[in-house]
Amino acid sequence: MKKQAPPAPETPASSSKAVLFMAGITLVLAGLIAWAFWPRKKYTPVPVPPTISLAKAEPFVMPDEKVVFAQYGGSESCRECHADQFAKWQDSHHGLAERNPDAKLDDPAFVPAKTFSHGSQTTTAAKQDAAYILTALGFGDKVAPYKVERVIGHDPLRQFLVDGGNGRLQAMEACFDPHKGDWFNVYGNEDRKPGEWGHWTGRGMVWNQMCATCHNTRLRKNYDTATDGYKTTMAEMTVSCEACHGPMKSHNEWQKAHRGQKGDPTLTKWTRDQHIDNCAGCHARRGEITGDFAPGESFWDHYHLTITDQSDTFYPDGQIRDENYEFSSFLSSRMHNAGVRCMDCHDMHSMKTLLPGNQLCMRCHTQGGFPNAPVILPEAHSFHQAASTGNQCVNCHMPQTVYMQRHPRHDHGFTIPDPLLTKQFNVPNACNKCHTDKDTDWALTATDKWWGDKMNRRTRTRATLIAKARQGDSEAREGLVALLGSDEIPHWKASATLLLDRWMDQADVQAAVTAQLQHPHPLVRSSAIRTLEPMIQDGSIRSAIEPLLTDAVRGVRVSAAWALRDSLHLDSAAGKDLQHMLNLNADQPSGQMQLAQFEFSRRNAAAAIQHMEKAIQWDPNSPPFHHDLAMMYSTTGQTQLAIGKLRDAIKLAPNHGEYHYELGLALAETGDMPGVITSLQEAVRLDPSLARAWYNLGLARNGQKDIPGALDALQRGELANPRDPGIPYARATILAQQGRIQEAVAALDRTLNIAPGHGDALQLRAALTRR
Repeated sequence: MKKQAPPAPETPASSSKAVLFMAGITLVLAGLIAWAFWPRKKYTPVPVPPTISLAKAEPFVMPDEKVVFAQYGGSESCRECHADQFAKWQDSHHGLAERNPDAKLDDPAFVPAKTFSHGSQTTTAAKQDAAYILTALGFGDKVAPYKVERVIGHDPLRQFLVDGGNGRLQAMEACFDPHKGDWFNVYGNEDRKPGEWGHWTGRGMVWNQMCATCHNTRLRKNYDTATDGYKTTMAEMTVSCEACHGPMKSHNEWQKAHRGQKGDPTLTKWTRDQHIDNCAGCHARRGEITGDFAPGESFWDHYHLTITDQSDTFYPDGQIRDENYEFSSFLSSRMHNAGVRCMDCHDMHSMKTLLPGNQLCMRCHTQGGFPNAPVILPEAHSFHQAASTGNQCVNCHMPQTVYMQRHPRHDHGFTIPDPLLTKQFNVPNACNKCHTDKDTDWALTATDKWWGDKMNRRTRTRATLIAKARQGDSEAREGLVALLGSDEIPHWKASATLLLDRWMDQADVQAAVTAQLQHPHPLVRSSAIRTLEPMIQDGSIRSAIEPLLTDAVRGVRVSAAWALRDSLHLDSAAGKDLQHMLNLNADQPSGQMQLAQFEFSRRNAAAAIQHMEKAIQWDPNSPPFHHDLAMMYSTTGQTQLAIGKLRDAIKLAPNHGEYHYELGLALAETGDMPGVITSLQEAVRLDPSLARAWYNLGLARNGQKDIPGALDALQRGELANPRDPGIPYARATILAQQGRIQEAVAALDRTLNIAPGHGDALQLRAALTRR
């Protein structure tokens, strides 16, 4: 079921048109068997380049936790000398990020007993003796009492951890709102059930993997693959002083020995970027590389950041959509690019803003403020009265989105409200978020009146390009390439790099993306590697990526190692770092999928299939897992199993056109041509941009003697992807079979215009024009 171009159809021997062709035409078409365009797949090792050798580099080695934890003094050791800072921290979101149950804080939630309904379920919260008990539908699909072991979060909601067995703690779906004093389901109207990945008993709510790192200090997950259990440890519960300042035991000892003296050699002055990296690890949607970030180290050595890309995780202008926290948005902003950092706005210990309301923004946006910050007069800028909410800077440029049902979070992208993007691409704008009684046209009229042509700014252009690229609109291609050559913010260059993936068969796009491998920012280099990875069999691409295996940044090295995994020397630094990352994330279905992809690329098909089967066992409701297993079954010749898995994927995602397309390819291997045509027709109905589905539908219809249907499908395929020479060539062969020589030659000219060196097209055209 590889999505490579299959051979074009032949002229059937019985065709009355065929005997009219000259010998040259017959030679061109000979051997093209009508049903062989889906050959049965055999698992045969693919030739791989020689194993890559690396220069000497040191791989990441997880430090011994006893040695590491011994360097921590604990937050209480800070109180004596830093009383003011300790007091601010103690009752902050960080100070109360995770704790043991506490009567003062938790009795209001459990006393008296409270029952609430959510979906088809009911949960009861009560205090029994000194224990807090939640009675809910849980393990074994039974209602049972669960003792609260810990509490995570404080304001505006609190979640409760219970024992999940084998070292696990599970985060319950039952949450308490300390402001309203009520219980609610963190999943909202969803009625999740045991057995689902995202139910509170599932792996999606395992505290050890999903919550613990960011709610505690220097945590070690300590997942044991053999037992599928955890022995999680930490330097200190909650986000303590040393979670941000690093281990301070040596500082404590020096201070005690040298009271009143200056020049403490244990202290290191960090840069502003080191400070923000300390925040970013937890205030970002990201993937773990090492599982052991230490304050003062680089974010990019420990994490892969999620940014605006082809998915709908962010809106096209960078506004948060899914749960993304703050760092990626902030990194995309002009504020960050100008040099603003977290502590310019937030108190390090209380995490509250340094000044209330517009006063905070006016520190920079006044005469003599932050370098290069434009001077702004709020009322003149906002066109709202001074006391109105519309005159508050954050309400327009940091709109709030509610997550976990009760947690409103400010967008840190500092985006500009643009109702035109709402009208064109359904991007939210702050105007209509506030003025809910007005429509988009009203907001658009107001912004046009106030700002006029100034709204045609770079941010609008960029968001338009991203939105069009997501839609597959080729108009975005040229603009994204130009963006890569501009002075755009690195975050957006990385986004443009990822969004250009669909045009990587074009030389100028390939050159522009390859050039980003040399970009000074690691995010851009890693993104370029991701985009180039599917073309890794191209020797020039492989050669361009290989030097990044010894990049100064671990995240880039691991990205390069993943791209080159088929021939990577596993004893190299990059090889060891990649294996460490894969093993670190092996406790989740997505980690098992990545291990499967790794093993499959190393030609270990049996191991790959085992990992994919485990991923499905852990999360049976994720369509991509069934799809990937189907691809592996197909490649190893297990066609019926592949068909079964594709049907499982379609049951879970019936509107995903690609799955129907691949089912059609698999059914063709069994000779079920009616099934093939039905599947391919459904694929193009759901996604008319699937050029290859149109192509194969054309071939299938031709095989069934439906010539008008075949030509129509190929014509639509050509419209979907005008750059694919195989489609007009297939159309030309069918036209030639029908004796429509002039039309066939025109189709061949179209083929050669796209691919001047297309040998078969050249031969067929020569044969046709010799008649």
